[in-house]
Amino acid sequence: MAELKEYYQEIKSGDELAFYFCGWEKCGPGHSFGPAVRPHFLFHFVLSGKGHYDRAGERYELEAGQGFLILPGESTCYQADWADPWEYCWIGFGGTEAGSILRECGLGQENLVYQDRSGGQLRREMMQLVESFEHSDVNSYMLLGRLYLTLAYMMPKQPAAGSVLQDYVNRALDFIHNNFSYEIGVEEIARTVGIDRTYLYRIFRQQVGESPKRYLTAFRLRMAAGMLVETKLPVTEVALSCGFKEVSLFDRQFRAAYGCPPLKYRRQAGREAPR
Repeated sequence: MAELKEYYQEIKSGDELAFYFCGWEKCGPGHSFGPAVRPHFLFHFVLSGKGHYDRAGERYELEAGQGFLILPGESTCYQADWADPWEYCWIGFGGTEAGSILRECGLGQENLVYQDRSGGQLRREMMQLVESFEHSDVNSYMLLGRLYLTLAYMMPKQPAAGSVLQDYVNRALDFIHNNFSYEIGVEEIARTVGIDRTYLYRIFRQQVGESPKRYLTAFRLRMAAGMLVETKLPVTEVALSCGFKEVSLFDRQFRAAYGCPPLKYRRQAGREAPR
């Protein structure tokens, strides 16, 4: 039988970092959650046992000492192993700096699985955060401090090689994620980062595995797919909201990426929209 502790308390450090909730669960065989969408970052750390995490058609098999990140606005589900169900703890958080902090931890759109190298410090800190709620003298500063410590233990002890290049790429990713709905292209991305577009192309391909233009298009389509499923907005409005100024171009690129037109994709997900 599953055992569960879960605590909610919204605490903010300005706009930079916000703590929303945390918890711990010793799951029963095959226990699952989702598919569901979260409005914030949610990180699970596996303490024992095994399970899997499904996101965007991919499955990640996980075991003790690993963690998985759920991104805001993405539909995901996860399930405990039937023979060796996992025990895990989690934190839900957000804020303007949350994405950048997670990238420093090696987590983001392209890498959602975390391998602990803290020698047990991350495990202890996350459990102490959960157990803090059982003490009457807990206050918001203590909880926010423990959130910062948890994230600190997730970061590499030594700067990764090529950290300067990664910083350029991280800034480019931030710009794309915050401005994809506007009429931006590679020129605007390179100007914001402060480097030549040819150099941006080279280091982006090296760090991310594809060109900035291709990544921008794929990100826009991913956001559009989410809006089609989660809202009743007309297809034209979804296209415009995701940076596609021509609906015909959106339709063509969406078909190429998802194998069907936007309206069919929405119907298959169980949502019909006004035409």
